[in-house]
Amino acid sequence: MKDRFAELAAKYTQFFSDPTPGQLMANICPYTFELDYSQWGFKSRGFDSWDYATQMDEFVRQEVEKHRCFMKYTRDLDNDYVPAIGINFGYGANSAYYTNQEVIPGDDTSWAHPLITDWDTFDWSRLRRDESNLWFRRIMEAYDLLIKYCDGDYAISGFCNAGPGDFANAIRGNDLFYDLYDEPENVHKLMTRCEDAVIWLEETIKSKAGKVLGGDVTANMWFPGNAPYLSEDFNDLIAPEMYTKFGRVHTQNLLDYFGGAYIHHHAKGYQVHPLISSLDHLKMVEISWDPNCPRPVDKMDEVREMTGNVPLMIRCRAEDVYKYIDALCAGRTMLMLNIDNLDEGRDVMRFIRKHSII
Repeated sequence: MKDRFAELAAKYTQFFSDPTPGQLMANICPYTFELDYSQWGFKSRGFDSWDYATQMDEFVRQEVEKHRCFMKYTRDLDNDYVPAIGINFGYGANSAYYTNQEVIPGDDTSWAHPLITDWDTFDWSRLRRDESNLWFRRIMEAYDLLIKYCDGDYAISGFCNAGPGDFANAIRGNDLFYDLYDEPENVHKLMTRCEDAVIWLEETIKSKAGKVLGGDVTANMWFPGNAPYLSEDFNDLIAPEMYTKFGRVHTQNLLDYFGGAYIHHHAKGYQVHPLISSLDHLKMVEISWDPNCPRPVDKMDEVREMTGNVPLMIRCRAEDVYKYIDALCAGRTMLMLNIDNLDEGRDVMRFIRKHSII
C-alpha cells in the first residue's frame, strides 16, 4: 500500500502544482459506489443503534472491515481514490466536541439543539477547549482505534469539519440568519470561537495520525501540506454581501492559519461560489448537487467560469462524463464519480484516461 500512496501522491502533486487545463481525475469511493455489505455478513445499522460508551471498538472495527471489503472488491478498478478512513458520528458531534451539547442520534445522522438562545444571558465560557468533553473524548478514542485497526494499510483522514458558518449555525440555530443583521458583533465573536474549535480538533487529530507523505488525505484525495475539510453549507443560504462580511472573513482566517483547505458546498450556493473560489490558499472547491437545484455538472461552462483556476471537484455519473467531457477537461477537475457496477466503472475510467493529460 505504501507504493500505491507514493504513486497517487506523485500524481496529485502534479495536479495541484501544474495549472495546465485538461487534467481530469476521478474518485470512486465507498460514498459514490455503494455496495451491499450484507453479502460479507454486515448488518445495516443507523447511528441510533450504537452505544458508543460500550461499543466504540466494535463500531470502529466494523468501519475498517467494511473498507477492507470495498478495497478487495474494487482492487482491479482503475481509480484515483486514496484508501483512507475517517470517522463520522453524524452532524451533531461536529459542534458538541466544543460545546458539550447533547447529541441526538438518528438513523443516518445526528443533531444537537441550539446552545445559544439568548445573547444577553449566554455564558461564553461554555465554548472552550476541554479535553474532558464527552464528544471530544469519543472522537479521540475513535481515531486511536482507527490507527490501531488500519495498521498502516489505509491513511487516516481528518475530520469533516463544519466551517465557521456551519459551526455557528449548529450552536445558534437558524436565528443566526437574523443575527447577521441584528447581532453582527456577536456573530463575529461566535465564528471566531468556531475557528478555534476547528484548529484544536485538526491539530489534535494530526498529532495522533500524522501526515501522509508530508500531506493530508481529505475527501479521499491527497493534498500537499495542510488541507482540512471545511463545509460551507450555511453560506449557501445567504447573500453574497453577507458571505463577504461574515463567511469569507472567518473561513479565510482558517485558510491563512493552515495554509490551505478543501471546501465543500452545494448547488444551492451558486451565488457565493465565485467568492468561495476566490479565497486565498484554497486548494480545491467542491460544489455538490442538491435536490430541486440545477446540477452543477449540467452547467459546467458556467461553473468553470465562476471557479476560475482553482481545482474543482464536481459530482457526476458515468453518462455525464461522456456527455460533458470537453467541459470537464477545460480546467483541472476531480470527479466525484458515481457508478452502479464495476463494468461501468472500468469503461468510464478508460474513457477518462484517454481524454485526460494526466
